[in-house]
Amino acid sequence: MFQTGRAVVRRSASAFRFRPTVELIQALVYRDFTARYRRSWLGLGWAFLQPLFQMVIFNIIRGVMGFSTGETPYMVFSFAGLLPWTFFSRAVTGAAGSIRANANVIKKMAMPREVFPLAAIAVSFIDFAIAALIMAGMMLAYNVSVNPLLLLWLPLLLAIEVVLAFAIGMSTAALGTYRQDVILAISFVMQFWLYATPIMYPLDRVPESWAPLYRLNPMAGVVEGFRNVLVDGHAPPTDLIVTSAAISLALLAVAWPVFRWLSAYFADVV
Repeated sequence: MFQTGRAVVRRSASAFRFRPTVELIQALVYRDFTARYRRSWLGLGWAFLQPLFQMVIFNIIRGVMGFSTGETPYMVFSFAGLLPWTFFSRAVTGAAGSIRANANVIKKMAMPREVFPLAAIAVSFIDFAIAALIMAGMMLAYNVSVNPLLLLWLPLLLAIEVVLAFAIGMSTAALGTYRQDVILAISFVMQFWLYATPIMYPLDRVPESWAPLYRLNPMAGVVEGFRNVLVDGHAPPTDLIVTSAAISLALLAVAWPVFRWLSAYFADVV
């Protein structure tokens, strides 16, 4: 009985620590999301306009390059790739600057530093949900049907994407706390990464000589998976998904210990 009581106490203590952490993440998400559009004329409308504007640019580039997407309308084809990419890009960029952006909180409160990258990723997920509504509207407008069973792939694809964004965002945030050049450089890295991912062009347009290296891009599997499920009507290629998951987990296994080690000194350098 005594041992059971001690176990209950330990579980209660763990829950007590967990609850304030969750509440802090919720507060950070609410603060960051409302602050993003606080003094904007369009407000939440920017969450709709940004991916749509990028899709229009892709359509112009596609007209110049002249590649075909077969019977799939290019608007639907490109937006199916932009949907996961926009979430990933915003999540990484937000997580990268999350430690410096919360310097005052970090100096005053003791809490797991991981809450700041996680909150940035959660904010990006709200934009993802808004973009998903646009995707659904486009699919209805172009009469693109989807197999409901295939939608079960989407949580797995999102999980891979969140792990990848968390790993890269944490490592960038940790290193960027000491050298801001790392945070400034991430926008250039993401821009290059965008064109190295099959978003505005089909995967089969990649030259065969580049294909093995290209498939090591973990976002290639995620983007292709979203497009397979939402547009093509078949399951994602298993080899790409396994590669994306393995690389994402490997990056997390390296990034998290580094972040934990460097986070002990965040309050002294931010």
